[in-house]
Amino acid sequence: MSHREPTPEDYRERYFALKAQAQKANAARPAARRLENPAVLPPASIAVEDVIPPGWYWTGRLCRGQSLRLVNDAGTPGVSALFWNTEDTSERFNPGDTVKVQWTARISRGHLLLSDMGRAIVSITEDTGGYNDLIANATTRRAFARRYGADGYRRNSHDNFVLAAGKHGLTQRDVGPCIGFFAPVVTDEAGKFSWKVEAVKPGAYVDLRAEMDLLVALSNCPHFLSPVQESAPVRLQIWNSPAPGAGDPNRTATEESVRAFENTDAYLARNRGDRQ
Repeated sequence: MSHREPTPEDYRERYFALKAQAQKANAARPAARRLENPAVLPPASIAVEDVIPPGWYWTGRLCRGQSLRLVNDAGTPGVSALFWNTEDTSERFNPGDTVKVQWTARISRGHLLLSDMGRAIVSITEDTGGYNDLIANATTRRAFARRYGADGYRRNSHDNFVLAAGKHGLTQRDVGPCIGFFAPVVTDEAGKFSWKVEAVKPGAYVDLRAEMDLLVALSNCPHFLSPVQESAPVRLQIWNSPAPGAGDPNRTATEESVRAFENTDAYLARNRGDRQ
């Protein structure tokens, strides 16, 4: 029995079917079953607790199954983050694929952060702020120079990331596009970026569950689109979060989510076999 080769029209129909499915899933996420992370973490569950001062950075390791909570107590305008696979640092967070695979730039609770290998590396299991930027990206020395003049050097996220990467034996070439948490970048009808001032919420927090062992770099510098260009301290807590169950909403939201976790699970299984 012969099989008909798919036509361009078949692929087109498949594309729009997947898009419609993902848009339906994205619309349902705010009301979807949540993991009920505690608003105040039990002290016994906290492995690391620290504060990132204004303009500075933090870097460290996040083990698979642990969660990183970022707490924006004072409503600082954006905290930028990068992630690398601890076992193979050539694999790192990819904002473009994160947006493309999930059919939205509005990444929040229930979404994933993907690597450039198509694997789920982080699950966002809680996000009380609801706005995170994967498009406009981190501040740079050049961006601040344009805003404040040639003599207006300020600490910026790109330079912070280069310093953080160096602590893990990495270089500037390992510093790529990032995600900005607590960064309400929106677009108008003409597609122009702007900053939604009222969406910066003091006390908001985001929980990021590691789906593999990761190196993390965080930069507490103001987003260049924010009208407020002064940062405030940001708290971080690494805590031992519950293991996800079979019906974990981050794993099962869409076909793309399922496939991203299948890629991660297969990679981890291979690595465990290599070490035995």
